[in-house]
Amino acid sequence: MALTIEEYGLLEDFSVLFSGGLDSTAVPLMIGPHTRGDVHLLTYKHRYGSLFNEWSRHQIEPLRRVLGPRVYHQLIDHTPTWRAISAARLVREIVKYKGHYVCCLSCQSAMMTETIAYSLERNITNTFICSSVGGEYAVMSMPMTRIRKASFYARFGIRYNAPLLDLGIRKAEEHKATEQAELLPGWGRRRSHNGHQPICLLGFQHGLDVVADVHTTYNPALVSRFLEDKFPVMERLVRERLVERGFDPDELIERNLAKHGREQARIDALRASKGMTLPSAAHSPLR
Repeated sequence: MALTIEEYGLLEDFSVLFSGGLDSTAVPLMIGPHTRGDVHLLTYKHRYGSLFNEWSRHQIEPLRRVLGPRVYHQLIDHTPTWRAISAARLVREIVKYKGHYVCCLSCQSAMMTETIAYSLERNITNTFICSSVGGEYAVMSMPMTRIRKASFYARFGIRYNAPLLDLGIRKAEEHKATEQAELLPGWGRRRSHNGHQPICLLGFQHGLDVVADVHTTYNPALVSRFLEDKFPVMERLVRERLVERGFDPDELIERNLAKHGREQARIDALRASKGMTLPSAAHSPLR
C-alpha cells in the first residue's frame, strides 16, 4: 500500500535494506525526519562474492548528524539463510524456474528472512526497500514481486514499502537531498552509484542494465511461483531463528500485529479526515 509523506510521518520505527549507495542513503535521509522512532539500517553480506561490505559504514555518522542517535547500523551475514533457501541448489533452481534471476531473488529472500526475524525481536513494524524510479524492471522491484513480498511481510505485522516509488522521487531529487546534507553517494553512471556500498560479484550478471540500458525481462508467473514456493521455507527459518535466540515466535508476531494495527488506525483516520477511501481488508496483516 503506497503511502504519502504525511502518512509516513505516522509510522514509528523502521528498517532499511541499506547498501550505503545513493538510493538506500536517500530513503532514511528523506523519510527519517518525518517519523518518530528509531531507524535501523541493515547491510547484508554473503560469502559468494560480496566485497567491501564495510564501505556502508561511511554513511552512518553523516546520517546520525542529520537524524540523531536513533540511527542504528547492523552488518549481517546472511549466507547460511541463503544456502537454506536456495543457494545450495542454485543450478537446479535456475533450470526449474527458468532464469538466472533466481540467484538475486533468492539472495534477497534471505535478506527478507533475516529482516523479519530482526524486526520481530525489536518490535519494528516497517521495512523499506530502496527500489527507485526507473528501476521497476528489476526482478526485486517488479510490482508483482513487491505485492507478493508485502503480503508475506504482513503475516508478521510488518509493513513493506518502497518510499522512492511511493513518492515518485527521482535521482535528481535524491542527489539534491544528499548534497544538501553533505552526504556523498559515490560516483555514478546512469542508474548505478558506487563508492560507499558493497560490490556483489554475482550482481555483474546485470551489468548491461547499468552501462547500456539493456534490461532482462522476467516471466511474472515464474517469479511469483518461486516466491510462493520459498515463503514456507522462509517462515520456518524465521521461527527457528527466534526459537534459537530464546523467543516465542507467536508472542512476537502478536506484538507486531498489535503495533502495526495502531499505526494503520492512524493512517486510516488521516485518510478518513480527508475523505479518502480507506484501505481494504486485503491490505491488513495476514495471520
